[in-house]
This record gives sequence, C-alpha cells and structure tokens, in this order.
Amino acid sequence: MGLAERASSSSGARLGMGAGGAKSHAYIQYPPLRCDIPGAAGVMYDDGNKLLLVPAPSKVYSWPTNQHPPAELPGVTDIKEGPILGVRYSLDGKILAIQRTNQEIEFVNKESCTGFKQQCRSGSDRIFGFFWTDCPACDIVFVTTSGLEMYTLYLSKNGLKLVEYKKTHVSWYVYTHESRLVLLASGMQCKTLSGYQFAAGGIVRLPKYDVTMTKQEYNRKPVLAPEDIRIATMYGRLYCVQVDRVALQLHMYRFYRDAVVPQGSLPIFSSHVAISVVDNVLLVHQTDSQVVLLYDILTDPRGPISAPLPLLLRGAPSPAASSSSNTGKGSRRPLSTAEATIYGKGWVFINPDLVLDHMHGLLWRVRLDLEAVAASSSNLPSLLSFLQRRRFDAPKAKELSLIVIKSMIIERRSLRLIASAMDVVTASYAQATRPSSGTGGSGYQPMNKSTAVSSGGITLSAGPRGSQSSSNPVGKAMSKSKIVEIEQDAETVSDAESIISSEIEEAPLTSSQEQTSAPSSSRVLSREGSKGITMESSTSNSSSLLASGLQGLRMGLPAPYISPDDVLQSVFLAIEEEMCTDSTFYVAAIVEYMRSTAKENVRVPPGLQALMVQLLGRDERYHELRQFVAGKLIDPSRTVALQLLDVGTNDRETRKLGMEMLRLLHAHCDYVKLLLQDGRLLEGLRYIRQNKVDTIPPALFLEAAANSNDIEKLASVFRFCLDFLPGFQQTPDFNLYSSRLNQQCIVGSGC
Repeated sequence: MGLAERASSSSGARLGMGAGGAKSHAYIQYPPLRCDIPGAAGVMYDDGNKLLLVPAPSKVYSWPTNQHPPAELPGVTDIKEGPILGVRYSLDGKILAIQRTNQEIEFVNKESCTGFKQQCRSGSDRIFGFFWTDCPACDIVFVTTSGLEMYTLYLSKNGLKLVEYKKTHVSWYVYTHESRLVLLASGMQCKTLSGYQFAAGGIVRLPKYDVTMTKQEYNRKPVLAPEDIRIATMYGRLYCVQVDRVALQLHMYRFYRDAVVPQGSLPIFSSHVAISVVDNVLLVHQTDSQVVLLYDILTDPRGPISAPLPLLLRGAPSPAASSSSNTGKGSRRPLSTAEATIYGKGWVFINPDLVLDHMHGLLWRVRLDLEAVAASSSNLPSLLSFLQRRRFDAPKAKELSLIVIKSMIIERRSLRLIASAMDVVTASYAQATRPSSGTGGSGYQPMNKSTAVSSGGITLSAGPRGSQSSSNPVGKAMSKSKIVEIEQDAETVSDAESIISSEIEEAPLTSSQEQTSAPSSSRVLSREGSKGITMESSTSNSSSLLASGLQGLRMGLPAPYISPDDVLQSVFLAIEEEMCTDSTFYVAAIVEYMRSTAKENVRVPPGLQALMVQLLGRDERYHELRQFVAGKLIDPSRTVALQLLDVGTNDRETRKLGMEMLRLLHAHCDYVKLLLQDGRLLEGLRYIRQNKVDTIPPALFLEAAANSNDIEKLASVFRFCLDFLPGFQQTPDFNLYSSRLNQQCIVGSGC
C-alpha cells in the first residue's frame, strides 16, 4: 500500500474510488451541466466567454461553464429565425454573432435590439468559422478558405470595417481563446500549419511548419484532420499536440515567436484517442479501452505518471438511493443512461478540460484525483515534485506532500531518498518565496553558513559565506571610583565563549538578496483576462523545470508549497511521539532538511533547532550537540538557548552554552535571572553596568542580596543603585532596604 493510499484509507476518504471501489486518476464530477431545450439546433461552446450555447429557432440560451453545481436558469437572447452554423458572443457580452450561411454572419446588439449582417470578402470564399479577439488590431476575425479577414466593430454605424486581410489557402483551422492562437492547415495532406496569435501587443505571425505523419501504406498518404491537432497551454508554454495514429505517438511542438521547435514524442497505445489538459497535466483518453494516460511535460524522462486507469464518474446517486428518494420533495434527479455512459458516441473534448455530449446536451469537466495518483506512485521524490506543481487543488497537494514526507521518516526510508524529497519541497518553497527584485521582500530569510558538520555519518554543508558581519559594541565601562570594587567571580565566561560567535546576525524580516533568474526574454509570460499568453523567443535560454512550473504563484493562484513552519508542525512535531526512544534516525532526518534549507538559503524556524537540541539531549549526545552549535548548524536564538538550558540540567557544559548564547543575543532579563539563580549576584551587576541595561528592576538584585544574609553584598548592591540608578532615592525600594541595612548595621555593632 502506498504512503498516500494508507493515509487516505485510515481517514476513511473515498477519493480516488468510483463505483464498486474502482480506482481512477481522472474523473468527471456529477452533476453535469444539462441543456435540454426543445427544438434546439445543437449545442455549442463559446470559449471566449466560457459559455455553453444552445440556439433554438428564436432564442439563444447560454449557461456559464465555470460553476459547479451548474446554474439551473440560462441566459436568453432573442434572435430571428433562420439557419445557425455557429454562435459566439463578443468578449464584453453585448454583441451576439450568428453564422447563418457559409458566406454571411449576422450580428445582434443585445442592448439596442438592432442588428446587421456581414458577408465575407469574396463571394467565392467560404467561411469556416469566426472568433472575437481583444487584440488592438481588430475585434473579430473571419476564417475563410482564402485566409483571415480581420474586422473592427463600428456600433455607431451598425457595421464592420475590414482592417486587414491575410491571404493564404486554408483547408481547416483550430483556434483557442486561451492561447489567442489560430492554426491554419494547408496542403494536400493538410500537414502544413501556419499560425497567428492575436495578443494584447498586436498580431504575431508564426513561421510555417510541417508536422510528422507516418505512412500506413506505401502508395497512400495520410491526411491530417482537425481532431488530430490540439493547442495546449501547459506551465505557461504554448504547444501543438499532434496525434500520429499510425505510429501511435503524440508529437509535441513548442511555439516561439520566431520558430516552432519539435519537443519530442509521447507514446500512446491506441489510435482512438482524445486529449485534455487538466492543471497543466496532459491527459490522453484512449476511448476504445476507456482508460486515461497522464503525462507531465516537466517530468524527466517523459513517460506516463502512473499506470493507465479508467475515467470514472464521481458523485452520482446510486440507483437504490435515487429510487428511494424520488418520492420526497426536492429529491435528486436519477442518473440517466447518457450520464452513466463514459466515452459516449456524442462526446466531444473541448479545450482544455471540458467534455461536451452534444447528442444529449451534457457538459462535463475532467478533474484529477491527486490522492489516487499519490497512492499509485512509487518514485516519491518525483511524486513530490508533481504535487508541488499543482494549482487547482493546492490544499490537497500540500496535504499529500506532508503525508509523504512524514511517512518516509516513520518508515525509516533511506536517508538518500529522504534527502531527495527534502530537496524537492525546499527548492519549490525557495523559488516561490524568493522576491522578484532585489529590493522587494516576501518574508524570505536567507541563511549564511560556511561550515560542514558531520555526526553519525550525516554531513551538512553550505556554500561560502558572503554576508557582512554586524558588530554589537558593548557599552563603555563606568568609572571605578563611583562603585564599590566588585571582585571577579571565579566562575565566569568558560569554553562556551569559543563555541558561540560573539557576533549574532539578526534574522532579517525581508530579503535584499537579488533573485537569480533568467532574462525576461527567456520566460513565458502567462497573462490572464484580456492579455492572453505570449510566446518567448527561441533564442533565449530556457529556464529550469522548476521555474517553469511556478508560474501559478505569480498569477495569484493558491500554491501547495511547504514552508519550514509546515515541516516543523505537520512533520517533525507530529511524529515526535511516534518515534522510538532512540532518536538517531529522527535527528538524521532533521539534519537532512536543514542541509536542504541551507543550500537554498532558507531560514528554518528556531523551534526546529530547539527540537533537535531536545532530541540530542534526550539521548545524552551532548558532544554532538556542542558540535552542531559550534558548526552553526544550530543558529543562536532565545528559543534554542532556553532549550539548551533545559537540556543542560544534566550537563554543565551544555548549560553554560545556553547561558552564553543568551548573553550574546543580549537577552538581558533572561541572562541576569539565570545569574541570580546561580548565586552570581556580583557578575549580574557587572553585566548590567557594562551593557547599560535599565529594564531590570533593582528590587531583583536587592532581594537576592538580602536573602544571601551577606551584609557587605547587600551594601554593595545598594550603593550601586544609588550611584547608577537616577531617582532610586524616591522609590519604595530605597526606604525598605536602607532601613534594613541600618538595622543589620545596628545588630552587627552590638548596639
């Protein structure tokens, strides 16, 4: 049983399981969007507005497709009766365009209830289709047999104006509003493709390219069909995915501004396939065998993420439940035969993740089951990398990532495997939280370490230190003539001075370290809304796989990244009680995580370092503990210092280490209280004098001196307060302890 699968079964979750307990990596969610309109002329999809359109003889019904459960009541637009070949709303929703014939398109203004008609440029041409754009060059584009006709809308004149004409022979075309890209097929085999992108900055023309087609017979040349081409957007990059049904391969082509570059091929195992893109994952539906292949283009080597499994229906009522609830008011609608049929005859796969059953008026959305993918994956670092790139179900991806890491430690997997897993999650977090500019900050806190600490075969190393040191000068000594001579205590700064650096570097709230990134020309900029997705230059340096997978965070989408606090709370603290008394492996796992954070310049929370101090102290590994502190694996902090003091109750040197850490951190109150607990009253006075500490009440020292029953010590403290604490004579402490001194002096003199 896989890690995530075990966690799922323990919680009783049924995700990943369909009817009869069948498992699936992809599913469609019940209920679908239903559009059962009597007399409808068909079902169409408007990807520019994400609307499902159903034209009827005198009306056009529309449903938004981004709602679940779907809206019950559709929008309605009145139109004139007549043939309908295609329907699309303008991007602002005010104009409805209806293709009436192969040469004419009718436009209806919803606000003024007026309309006009526009024929194509030449009477001998045929209109394949049309689409609205937000490109500044034009408002609408007609795709005809002779090329592209680009028009600007003039509502004041109730018409269109031809602004540009791209002449080229067109056999068929493919367009997606998500990419703002249209591909035009030409040639005898329709394998020569040319493209135009209608971006916010203008029209970008792509060079022509020929796709690869395998011949089935020697004298027979295959012809490329529109259903063999899919424009796919994955991780902000634009691809052309071509189905080679003879070679049983998917050929990948990546679009650049000045080139179309082949990106290799992916294996498929059937000639009857359809394609979806769900959360940047390429889904290949083998409709004959009714299974789905999952490909992640950032996985190396490229292969299916896991074994092919069926596409299942989720959330549908069981036949027994449907029949028993039909008598009640507001009962759930029973599952129809069309809804229960997977890969039906009327299924059409719409970019990127929709399935339209045009025969029955149903619209489904394909979804990923991350829990099922995690349960069937054996390569855990690769699984974590996959989960860290997910956006549409980021909370579930984050939860599964933490479960995987926690299970690896509990099951005592190899340290090399755990180190690889830690590197994946830390690199994802570092890349996501690193500021985009040198002056910006996002809570990213760099660590500067230059040491390698080895303990029990575990080595932590980091790059050279490049930070500037900040000195914390001690206050000037006061005049000795104003204070009673205080003898140096026998127990002063010990070997802890040589272990802890006297220069403590403050943890910055924001980072001023510049992010190392590729030039702006080498990145694919993903623009939502009216800006579309633009293409990068083919001559630019390609960025890393991880950087390419992190576009969603910049776009404001939720992210599954795991912070050091998440690792502390959900992994290390959560499994502390589950570990055996020997915590050697547990500490080794913590060290591996610290190694990965040091490599990425990510600061770990002091609580994690305090936990390691606690574990080492529990096993009485005091020598290793002091090595970790000396080697800067454990950073100085108040939390760590207090934990060292707690552990040091059984080890004197460790306690000295904790006190020295408090002193160097200028934790004055904590340090002085510890000195008083140890009876080192005079050293405490000397400390507050040298460091100009005015936050500690004098009563703390006076009470300690009085309890010592040493009249000379009490007098020295009292004189110190008179000389160095302004206004001490006006405090109740002055009256109290002056009278006490007088009484002891009288008693001591025998009066």
